[in-house]
Amino acid sequence: MDKELVRERAAAETEFSRLNEIRQEMRDLEKRSEEVDAELKRSEDISRFLGRLTQALTIYDRADQTGPLREEVNSLKERIEELRGGVSDSEIARRLRNALSEVDAEAMRLVKYLDAENPDNPIRLMIRELTVQVVDDGKEAYLWEIGSGANWLAYHVATLLALHVFFLKTPHHPVPSFLVFDQPSQVYFPRALVDREDLPTDFEWKDEDIRAVRKIFDAFSSVMDKAKNRMQIIVLDHAGEDVWGDFEHVYKVAEWRDGEKLIPEYWLG
Repeated sequence: MDKELVRERAAAETEFSRLNEIRQEMRDLEKRSEEVDAELKRSEDISRFLGRLTQALTIYDRADQTGPLREEVNSLKERIEELRGGVSDSEIARRLRNALSEVDAEAMRLVKYLDAENPDNPIRLMIRELTVQVVDDGKEAYLWEIGSGANWLAYHVATLLALHVFFLKTPHHPVPSFLVFDQPSQVYFPRALVDREDLPTDFEWKDEDIRAVRKIFDAFSSVMDKAKNRMQIIVLDHAGEDVWGDFEHVYKVAEWRDGEKLIPEYWLG
């Protein structure tokens, strides 16, 4: 039986490795297909726009070769040349790489505040897959391959905060300057246990759980300090004030207990 168990485990590991290879191949094919479609559409759009603009300028050239109109046409031609650089695929790709590098660096800075298992490992935000990739000893692993509620919470919080820090530096960005976190401490203080009425009055949470939750609020405070109060973080949580009350930039707005609720009873008629 032991030999058979070892053999089956080896076979399972082989199949799991093949499955990961197939998944990677599928992701590569999907990515390649999406990139080709997007590039073709973008090229068609640019060609149509430039064609219409060239036609309009030709009409202007025929209408008047002197005076203010001609000066305006020359100014528009110069502007076209400036815009050509901005819409080139290589320039767009360069800006995207720079932006993602900045977000990744900020996420790595913030994850050190949190309870991740390996906070020094490089982080990459994968915008096509809408997930995070962590590089561990040269191996790349997506968030769903890492596991652990503490890891998931740490990387989600760090990446969301890093994105908002980046957007605050971008003029006229359309992203609202606030974040809402609903019970980020639930990984450490399960609600099923927090809401129990039969807990002894002298019940104490584990010190490591309290420290982990404090790290979350420490990260929030760090971002608020860096943002110079230009953003707001709203946290709905059942962690007590003894956990988060001594952090700068963290303030209690309301406490819904003993009949007081987020939605008052009188609203319900």
